[in-house]
Amino acid sequence: MLHREQFKNGFLAKLIADRAGNTLAIVAAATLPMMAIIGGGVDISRAYMTKTQLQAACDSGVLAGRRAMAISGEYGTDERDTADRMFNFNYDGDSVQARDVSFVTDDNSDGQVTGTATATMPTVVMKIFGKNTIDLTVDCMAELQIGNVDVMFVLDTTGSMGSSISWGEPTKIEGLRDAVRDFHRTINQAINDNRTRVRYGFVPYSMTVNVGGLIADGELPTDYLRDITPYQSRLAVFDTPVNVAEDTETLSDETETYASNISENDCYSYADNYGNNPVTSGSAPGVVTTTEYDLVQFDRKQRVGSGRNRYWIGTCTRRVWTTRTTYSTEYQFTKWRYTQVDLDTSQAKTLASVPYASYVSSSSRTETRGAYDPIRLAEMVSDGTASNITVSNSTWDGCIEERETISPTTTIPDFYPVPDGAYDLDFDLVPDSEQTRWRPHWADMEFSRSNYTSEDSTSNRSHVSNNCPAEMMLLRTVDLSDNPDDVPTWLDTYLNNLRAEGNTYHDLGMIWGGRLTSPTGLFADNVNLDADKLNVSHHIIFMTDGQMQPTTSGYSAYGIENLDNRISPRNYESTITARHNARFAAMCSAIRAQGTTIWVIAFGTSMTTELQNCASSGRAYYSSNTEALRSTFKYIAAQVADLRLGK
Repeated sequence: MLHREQFKNGFLAKLIADRAGNTLAIVAAATLPMMAIIGGGVDISRAYMTKTQLQAACDSGVLAGRRAMAISGEYGTDERDTADRMFNFNYDGDSVQARDVSFVTDDNSDGQVTGTATATMPTVVMKIFGKNTIDLTVDCMAELQIGNVDVMFVLDTTGSMGSSISWGEPTKIEGLRDAVRDFHRTINQAINDNRTRVRYGFVPYSMTVNVGGLIADGELPTDYLRDITPYQSRLAVFDTPVNVAEDTETLSDETETYASNISENDCYSYADNYGNNPVTSGSAPGVVTTTEYDLVQFDRKQRVGSGRNRYWIGTCTRRVWTTRTTYSTEYQFTKWRYTQVDLDTSQAKTLASVPYASYVSSSSRTETRGAYDPIRLAEMVSDGTASNITVSNSTWDGCIEERETISPTTTIPDFYPVPDGAYDLDFDLVPDSEQTRWRPHWADMEFSRSNYTSEDSTSNRSHVSNNCPAEMMLLRTVDLSDNPDDVPTWLDTYLNNLRAEGNTYHDLGMIWGGRLTSPTGLFADNVNLDADKLNVSHHIIFMTDGQMQPTTSGYSAYGIENLDNRISPRNYESTITARHNARFAAMCSAIRAQGTTIWVIAFGTSMTTELQNCASSGRAYYSSNTEALRSTFKYIAAQVADLRLGK
């Protein structure tokens, strides 16, 4: 160490005293620490930017992977490749000369896709001080998270759904059942809060829709259906008079000696008043008195004559009786008259069994001349005023004919806005008249015919087919499970009961899809359940395997169109497809206007302009086969649930 005196008198003391050289020395002494500070800041800044980019790429990768998983239902090689491609697209390691970049993803039992991204960044300045690299690691996770949601499935269950798109595939309706189950599983995976409420409702449709379950549960009052309903039916005409014995009284009944000493042959020949038996007075209808004779016995007394002419004579005894019969005129079945008939539906609409005349023969009779509908005729059998008629029982299956609509014109209306009088297109109107009430769709009472200009038409008349789909269902809370593969028993049973039959009426499906989701309509209490407490998103998933295909001669929710002419006027039946499409478009617009998102799926059929325009923006999808349909349902479920980053 320097002694104090040396410090005072030596070189260092002189240097300190010499202020001219201090700055240079201080700068020289501070250079290395300053380089360390600045270099560290530069490299730390580069590391921060690199890590931010790594995190963003990691997030985008797991989001892409989870979206792919939502479509396929599994997290395999293809889904990992999707995540990797998205990570590589978003991460530009060359800009910071990062090396040893790694991105690893996997899924877990909670339906999440997790990822870890790592990279090594070389330093620029800090390597002078021996710090050559900085190791970076980020974690990321993507999951489906769902808020409260109501989903109404409006499903085409027409006859074509009973076939397969290609040989070896399940039928389309089997594929639909599986697709809805897949939808639920995807939604179930997205639940991470047991307070979340998810509800499903259903409107299967074909040529009509089924409200039987709503009637049985009291959700649709029977007062909303008509008591007297017009049908294209038939009347049994009784117009052939026949005399029928109403009462017979015996006035006398005696045994008498017809003759004594009469030959045996003559006794047998004449004792029954041969040639004048019976003897009557009066005529039918009215009172007829009848006297009748019948041989009782011949008592032999002796033989007379000789040779071949010998014969017995004796006493001949006979019975003589007189009756008085009162005859009335009844009327025998003459023919069926096929025409529009007003039938009593007051019992049928309650789902009760209703007797009706199912078979009438030439020997069937009524007490009074007239033309009687099948229900009235069964009542007459019950009260004894009709006979020789077969009576069966019919129970309405719950499908409906729509309420009144506007009178058709030769031009096709656009239904913007829905015109007054189109009661069938009004989601919210409470029935208060026969025009605003629905009608039971009652196939047992309905008959088609080729000639609507003659009520006595006998050409090509036939009983109609009954194409009634499964019952619709109001929005119902779904039981969620810790096991994402669980499907509630009630949902599984409901899907298994879907059946394929009938033609395609898209407008009818959308009418009831809108009616069951209207927040201001007949089922508002169900739609708005807990609306003051919950923020709920509303969705309709509309699936069809075909284009609009109404029929002029089949029995639909609008009757038999070429006889009832509720949609098109007579002689304009060729325009019914365009008319139903116009109504379909109006219903789609009305549903979107009430705040409901419409998802449209064309299953094995072309995505028509009508279907495309029905969907909410960007929410129309085409599925070429059953596997694609299932993927589409899972994808929509992921969109409904919302894909989010987790921590």
